[in-house]
Amino acid sequence: MYLSVIIFILAATMYMITKLTPIVHDICKKNNFDHHTCHIINKIIRYIISMLGISIVLQNIGIQISMLIAAFGVTGIVLSYGLKDIVANFIASILILGYKHIKINDYIKIKDWEGRVIDINLRYTTLQTNEMTIFIPNIILYTQTVGVSQQHK
Repeated sequence: MYLSVIIFILAATMYMITKLTPIVHDICKKNNFDHHTCHIINKIIRYIISMLGISIVLQNIGIQISMLIAAFGVTGIVLSYGLKDIVANFIASILILGYKHIKINDYIKIKDWEGRVIDINLRYTTLQTNEMTIFIPNIILYTQTVGVSQQHK
């Protein structure tokens, strides 16, 4: 009996994820979000739905979710101090993607680096120069002065 309930809940979770992905994509398109932002929003929604499905499964097999949430909360506080740079880069990336001051294919200059932006992810931004590829942590892009141009001469 438990196995059939677990399989049903997991199947329903996967079904919801597959049905919501095109809806989120359409909403992103209507609001003129770029592909990268839409991809990140889709990932966040998939993670939230997956976590809800897993928590429902755990409750159905008798595991108390409240104790797990409390344990994860304490663990999160401890880890957040140790991972503060990663968290800072994550938040800076959300702000960079949200404000859209820097976009893919922009030519930027920051500190001693300059080049064309080829990727912006949740930890760093990738610049391509004539000689090399440079990975700049997003917190630097968010806190330092950045020169941006649409085209490089």
